Amino acid sequence: MAVTIKDVAARAGVNASTVSRVLKDSSEISDKTKAKVRKAIDELGYRRNAAAGILASGKTNTIGVVFPPVVGKSNQPFFMQILTAINAEAQKSQVSIAIATGHETEEVERQVRLLHQEKRVDGFIVLYAGASDSVRDYMMEENIPFVLVGTPSESDSKLSCIDNDNHLMGRRAVQYLTGLGHERIAFVSNTRRGEVFKQRYRGFADEMDFRELKQRLIIFDEEELFGDETALVVLDDALGIKVIEVFIRAGKTVPKDVSVITFNNSIFSTLLHPQLTTFDINIIQLGAAAVQQFLSLSNKDEEKADEQKIIIPFELIERESARKL
Repeated sequence: MAVTIKDVAARAGVNASTVSRVLKDSSEISDKTKAKVRKAIDELGYRRNAAAGILASGKTNTIGVVFPPVVGKSNQPFFMQILTAINAEAQKSQVSIAIATGHETEEVERQVRLLHQEKRVDGFIVLYAGASDSVRDYMMEENIPFVLVGTPSESDSKLSCIDNDNHLMGRRAVQYLTGLGHERIAFVSNTRRGEVFKQRYRGFADEMDFRELKQRLIIFDEEELFGDETALVVLDDALGIKVIEVFIRAGKTVPKDVSVITFNNSIFSTLLHPQLTTFDINIIQLGAAAVQQFLSLSNKDEEKADEQKIIIPFELIERESARKL
């Protein structure tokens, strides 16, 4: 016979209604009781009847994960790392994920509409923020619960989002390099768009201004022109590798001729020597917090859902690509 909620309740020594609330990850249940119930679930091998659960609660226990509408996402380790983190955290709450992706905004929007209209998901985690688009507009028009990973452009936005303090990271990069004796520092990016670029560069520029140092922005894809800088702050690890390759072709070395500091602490940061000095943005925490915040929204946990923006701490990982002058 199939194991029922009553069986789990009897094993855990609680009421069946308590088991039901644990399955929904209710904040009303203590962590101690949740642990006891989940242990009973594992011991008995209980599996929820998904179809019955959807009929009874109106919920699918599935979160849609929306990727940004850009080409080359598979070359950016951030997305695979955060998807893995989201999936791991969702599994803890016995929640599944569904993916919406595409090269164009219209393609992503079609997938989001389909997932919502066919009631395949309870809402979405959107892996990009910045300026509003038709995908976000549709979710807001339909009152669909969603959480952004990143910071929306709207300054007065009340959207729920999970992010790092990218502005502070930009400042800290300059502080670190000036602490090593560098004053001729440039910021290197391959884009002028997106909130991540804007916030990291703004932090860099603000700190350079504060120290009365001349600032310079180098757009890598447009020029690849490096001057007399002794240090570079690079938008992310993948671009950092390309910057180092340019210096190698020019017969220069990092960090002897120029120091490099990057962001994200992705797999690229340790692929070659010199290994990159980089900011760890705690992708696992970003993904886990996004799931937790979404569940708070969808379960109408007002105490947790009221916290509209959650900031995940970062850490500088010192390796080989930056040195003292």
